Amino acid sequence: MKKTLILVFNRADGKTSELVVSEPREDVTKAEVDAFVTKVQETKFFLINGMALMSLKKAFIRTVDEAEITA
Repeated sequence: MKKTLILVFNRADGKTSELVVSEPREDVTKAEVDAFVTKVQETKFFLINGMALMSLKKAFIRTVDEAEITA
């Protein structure tokens, strides 16, 4: 099973952008996500097409189970 942590941000231009983290820790907390979001907002570390990430729209973990098709 593959897991990804997906953070969906609202941008300054009204659009959204996703930040995807592959194989996040099992015990990641909301407080850790909130702290990361605050750091991203304060530093404007990520600029997408020149637009800052303004706020977190949602954060979730996507779990994908792959089953190989044989014969």
